[in-house]
Amino acid sequence: MALGYRKFRGVVTLQVDGDLTAGAKANVRMPFAGTITGVTTSVMTAPTGAALVVDVNKGGTTIFGTQANRPSIAAAATSAVAGVHSVRTFAAGDVISVDVDQPGSNVAGANLTVAIAYDGVRNPA
Repeated sequence: MALGYRKFRGVVTLQVDGDLTAGAKANVRMPFAGTITGVTTSVMTAPTGAALVVDVNKGGTTIFGTQANRPSIAAAATSAVAGVHSVRTFAAGDVISVDVDQPGSNVAGANLTVAIAYDGVRNPA
């Protein structure tokens, strides 16, 4: 790493209020480069009838090469940890977004929080 650059750890949280429906929900433009180290999800209202499935994208493309690794909150549960993601790095300016692929069936999950943990690198100049 070049002289003057700083490493740090952090978490970006994206929140979606209300009853969930399928589709694009929230995004953030990353102000620095880094590596995604983990993804967790939680809801205030548990889905029923079917799992709530969330996807995380970088530049509009999923970070999960294996779709079964997407965060999936089981019916009647309120949280999940994603499996292994194949896209790990992001550059300054990349857009990270969250989609709901499946909101549940009988009752949709509600009030979603997606936490994306990362290791970042910033040039202090």
